[in-house]
Amino acid sequence: MATTEYLTFIPLLIYGIGLADLLSEWKRLFDPEEWFLPYSIFTVMLTEVAVYNIFIYHHLIEQLSGQTYLNYLLFLLPPFLFMLATNSFTPDKGAATKEYFIARMPVFFTLLALFIASHFLFPFKENPSTMISRISIIIILIVAGFTRKIWLVYVVALAWLLTFILRAGAVL
Repeated sequence: MATTEYLTFIPLLIYGIGLADLLSEWKRLFDPEEWFLPYSIFTVMLTEVAVYNIFIYHHLIEQLSGQTYLNYLLFLLPPFLFMLATNSFTPDKGAATKEYFIARMPVFFTLLALFIASHFLFPFKENPSTMISRISIIIILIVAGFTRKIWLVYVVALAWLLTFILRAGAVL
């Protein structure tokens, strides 16, 4: 096993931990007493975002060769922020979904905004519209989190849907 393959295990493991936490919450999507539309939307969105980040992680593998330890720690930042965001997003057992989601919006949305912002640390071959959409989503997330305006959740969902359509054609 090459050194770069060995070093990519940890970030993928961290994404996997966050994804496992998230997937365990899919049961709330099918429980009428626990169902809350904004939470359901974000459950689907976060799942897709995790899978996409795992999908594109191969682009970063090529950059791991010859990195310092400090730079390697930077590679761990996005998966770590994703894991923290999903941990703050998933309610404790027995917690009411709607109340938990609204109460945790500032923390969750801030962590999600930091996760998205962490993608600026690495050089990807992206068009300028991706950068603009990322900055716009970060701003909307911060505003939505601290104002707790549910309608902004739908704005974020619409932005995610548009970026999903653009990402759907991504090729390894």
